[in-house]
Order: sequence, then C-alpha cells, then structure tokens
Amino acid sequence: MNTVEQIFSPNNSASAQVNSKNDELGQEDFLKLLVAQLKNQDPSNPVENSEFLGQIAQFSMVSGIDSLGVSFDSVASSLFSTQAMQASQLVGKDILIETNTADLTEGESIEGVLESTTSASSVKIVIEDESGLLVQTLDLGNIGAGSTKFAWNGIDSEDTQAPSGAYTLRAEAFVDGSLQGVPIQIFSRVQSIAVDRYNTSVSLELSGNRSVGIGQVREFK
Repeated sequence: MNTVEQIFSPNNSASAQVNSKNDELGQEDFLKLLVAQLKNQDPSNPVENSEFLGQIAQFSMVSGIDSLGVSFDSVASSLFSTQAMQASQLVGKDILIETNTADLTEGESIEGVLESTTSASSVKIVIEDESGLLVQTLDLGNIGAGSTKFAWNGIDSEDTQAPSGAYTLRAEAFVDGSLQGVPIQIFSRVQSIAVDRYNTSVSLELSGNRSVGIGQVREFK
C-alpha cells in the first residue's frame, strides 16, 4: 500500500524486518510497523506529526472501505437469497407483466390490463396468431385514465375455439382525435425460476420459452 511505502523508506533499518507472506497488511501488522518505524527513525529527520497522523488516517479509511465492501457483499447475498425465495413462491402463479405476447390454452382465457395516462375512445384490442393473421378484435369502447382490465376467452371472429399457442395482442385507441397505441400488460403463467449466482440475478421462466426479471412483475394471482 502507498501508506506503508511512505512510512518506510529504503534508509530505514526497520524495513528490512518486514517479510510478509501476504500481499495485504492487517491493522495489527500495520501498528507493529508503525512502532518499529518510531523506534528506528532517523533522529535528525523524524517523521512529521502531520504526516504520521495523515498516514494513519489513510490506512483507517482504506480499512473502513474494505469493511464496508464486506458489509455490502453480505447485504447483497442476503437480498439475493430473499429474492430467490420470493421468486420460488411465484411458480405456478400468473404474473402481470408488460408484454404483447400471450400463450392460449384451450378452455382458458387470456387476461390483461391496459394502462392509459388519459381517457381514450374506441379502444380495441387486436389479436393475431403466430402467422400474423387476425384472429379476433375486442371492442372495449371508451376508457378513462388508469387501469382497464380485459379478457379474451379464446373464441375467434368466426365464433370457434382458437387453437392453443402463442398470440400477439395490440391495443389501439383514439386519444385527442388521433389513433394511438396503448400500453398493454398480460398475465402469464410462471413455469419455473432460474438463479444466476454469478450475477446474483433471479429470472422467472414463462411458457413459450420466455423469461422476465422478478422486478418486472406488476401483480400476481
């Protein structure tokens, strides 16, 4: 460390006594070196008090930062473990995330929420299959600012059951006289979780080979 090099110049006999197997010095080692420095310093050129105290302050600061880093690592590890436990409780549940893709299972519905910052009119949700073909259009009429729930029962425009698979949903509405897109959130089933200990991250694995971070969950049921 620079502080040790400043205290012990090549002319000090005490420096010859330092033979550490470790690259880093602990507080106890540092104090021993200070005592040795004081005993063996050149009487004609003693270490100034201000320099001496400055070096101690520098070492204390570095030591404090190291301790703080250890504390942060401990907190991060604890939060990671808590996050993993919370994520595991979501397996098998439906989570609400911002997406325009949903997987339909015959006999079940696709549910979601529209988020609008202002009132809108002639709100429609256009549903397309994986080929981009129009399957169904949901007419929600006029909505106010805030959250508006919707659901598609899987029945297509010809009043038949749509097959299971992935579908794309897009919300459109007239706002201030112009046609605009409206942010859409859809409930998706959590199949499993993936834990990355190296990056301390937890992701939720959804149907359709999709995955999202736990921080993207708006709601679950």
